[in-house]
Amino acid sequence: MKIEKYKYLGNGKYKISIDNSEHIIYEDIILKYSILGKESITQKELDTYIKDNEFYEAYYKSVSYIKTRLRSEKEIRKHLSKDYSNKTIESVIERLIKEGYIDENIYTDAYITDQINLKINGPIKIENDLIKLGISKDIIEKHLINFTKDEQYKKIKKVIEKEIKLNKNKSEVMLKNKILKALIDKGFYKEDILNCIEDFSFDDSKIYEIEYRKAYDKLSKKYSGKELEYKVKEKMYQKGFKS
Repeated sequence: MKIEKYKYLGNGKYKISIDNSEHIIYEDIILKYSILGKESITQKELDTYIKDNEFYEAYYKSVSYIKTRLRSEKEIRKHLSKDYSNKTIESVIERLIKEGYIDENIYTDAYITDQINLKINGPIKIENDLIKLGISKDIIEKHLINFTKDEQYKKIKKVIEKEIKLNKNKSEVMLKNKILKALIDKGFYKEDILNCIEDFSFDDSKIYEIEYRKAYDKLSKKYSGKELEYKVKEKMYQKGFKS
């Protein structure tokens, strides 16, 4: 089989024309088998180049994927799984680990640091998300200690302050329940949330007066006397008011 033409495409790739067929081969293969010095090759040699080329294609695809941001081993495996064999993926993962592209400790530390600096997520959510990314609990626990209680309390209080400002029409009970649910959903511990809530004062007396008047005006069109009083109280209890 005659090698008719070589063309460098950039990014470490060559286009090689062999007997009127074209093949994209990585430079690593070119150097490994000294192809540039050859005028002809056998079909067996070409099959070897193509087989080895799959590894380098998957490898460089992984490196490019990692360069956008750090990735876990599980993410890289998933990224490669649609296009490459398990054998190729295992070889690529092995090389990436050896070269330091995959390091679960570095990845976990960076992930948690970003969560602390850029997000309002609690330790439970962070741990669960990292487990989904394939990180072991031992590694997570080792780095999650960097997310101190003081940092967690700051984030919890920030959410409480925001919710108080945005929910001026809710009773104390309804607002506290809303805050508790929102922060539990964000992955904070219930005990820590309740401790922080205790640091805030909730005065719903003005809201009570407004909601009472609205309920009374609406229900008085249908009820009167003791029944009206009962219905108004029932409506106020439903809104979370104690009296």
